[in-house]
Amino acid sequence: MLKIRIIPILTFNGFGLVKTKKFANPRMVGNPVQAARVYNSRGVDELVFIDIFASSQKRKINLKLVADVIKECYMPVAIGGGIETIDDINSLLKIGADKVIIKTKALLDTNFIDEAVAFFGSQCISIAIDAYATNEGYKIFNKLNIDISLEDFMNQMISCKVGEFVIMSVDNDGMMNGFDIELIKSVSRLTNIPIIAVGGGGTMEHYNELFSQTDIQAVGSASIFHFTQFTPLDIKNELKNINIPVRI
Repeated sequence: MLKIRIIPILTFNGFGLVKTKKFANPRMVGNPVQAARVYNSRGVDELVFIDIFASSQKRKINLKLVADVIKECYMPVAIGGGIETIDDINSLLKIGADKVIIKTKALLDTNFIDEAVAFFGSQCISIAIDAYATNEGYKIFNKLNIDISLEDFMNQMISCKVGEFVIMSVDNDGMMNGFDIELIKSVSRLTNIPIIAVGGGGTMEHYNELFSQTDIQAVGSASIFHFTQFTPLDIKNELKNINIPVRI
């Protein structure tokens, strides 16, 4: 069995790090370069940095800031926000990103994802799946007025042979009351592509439940690291105690 990855998520608003609740009311929580330095010192498995407003504000991610974040990191780094072209991806990889995370462009243009995978390889292309529950099942949250189900969007991306899915529960975002286990199970039934589960971690028991009840191999978190005393190492020790393999 592969070892579990524990991945801090840094969400950026163009000025500083923020943390949302249910994708609303962003709260300032710090400086991205300083945060990256701290996580690097703690030997985390991977880091995700996303400019969550770049696409909606129709601007590019700040490459200088991204480069400064990456310089602090000796672990793999995935970058997302405002990616629209092959040149955008190339620019991020050139300054040291290991992967890019795409959502808005994927919703608008499946052909672009095909092109990106063909050009850079599946391992470089991750897709953000921001899902919320409805009476008709899970749908994809977006600001484009695109009504699409979780299953339909995932099937489109699976056909593009992307390398990874970052699955965020919008309903659980920032709430720290547990992961949406049913969402993760629903995604796992659709694909064997690697999944990062995000949204809801607030206690050690939540991580225990996530990995005991699903077969995913990575989790991304933010609020638990911003607003509690817990660190990625605490989560690893909790999982190790229940015989889940982790990198120590």
